[in-house]
Amino acid sequence: MPITPPESPAGFEAAMDALEQLVARMEAGDLPLEESLQEYQRGMELVRTCQDALDQAQRRIESVIEGAEPPPSAPSDPNDSTKVPDIADPDDIPF
Repeated sequence: MPITPPESPAGFEAAMDALEQLVARMEAGDLPLEESLQEYQRGMELVRTCQDALDQAQRRIESVIEGAEPPPSAPSDPNDSTKVPDIADPDDIPF
């Protein structure tokens, strides 16, 4: 009895779930050659769907980073003994 491939998943998570199930069926080794080829083809479609979703998420992240302003720096406390001073020249060390 042929396995009916799931419909095209709408989201990344659904595509990943479908891909994991497909891989499990193929790894079981019980599929005839033709079904294995069909499942492989379906798997490649799911991989493309996942990659497209990841690419889109990456573009969104990059646009947020490009549009974001750097956070304001906290005022420095001159009595903070944990802060390491910025010394440009090691010969300027005061001891």
